[in-house]
Amino acid sequence: MLFSFVTKWAVKRLLKKRTGGGFRSVEETQRVVLLAQGKDMGGIVAGIQELVECGLKVTLVVESRHKHNIPVAIPGCYPILRVRKDWLLNRPTNEFLQSFDNNDGDVLLDISTDRSLSLAYLVARSRAEFKIGVPKDEDNPFDLQILMPKPVSHEVTDDEPSDAKKSDRNSVNLLHDALFYWKKIGAKENNL
Repeated sequence: MLFSFVTKWAVKRLLKKRTGGGFRSVEETQRVVLLAQGKDMGGIVAGIQELVECGLKVTLVVESRHKHNIPVAIPGCYPILRVRKDWLLNRPTNEFLQSFDNNDGDVLLDISTDRSLSLAYLVARSRAEFKIGVPKDEDNPFDLQILMPKPVSHEVTDDEPSDAKKSDRNSVNLLHDALFYWKKIGAKENNL
């Protein structure tokens, strides 16, 4: 974490070198790389199954502090990679990057909702032709941007349940919206 500025500089440099990606429909795609955070793993298994039902191979990359947040196996999803970080640079280790490069896909789908320098580095490094995700910085690497509503914070009264503070900004909704729009755009282009 001491030299995080070096990783931020590397992300900016990788984004400048990136050539404009083209659209890749669901039917043309063979492998999807799905970036997620460990806290959101509980609800995204159904979305992964929807990707698998479309005939896609899924590489799941999870940033998590604890191994128990990551499932051992998900049907149709192989491999499941846990991000290993270099503590000094706050970026993925070279061994992890080698594994990530070997399992990179045609489409990258970032369903993380919180800022993460490690995941931003992976998004910038990926050779995927088409990238989908929520913009989190001024440097936006995504070809298809899913905009999520800002969390609404209001006082919870005794009459309202404690769930009222929860926001619609979560990975499950993001994955659902990304798949919906990706399929619709592909269907529209095929009908032209």
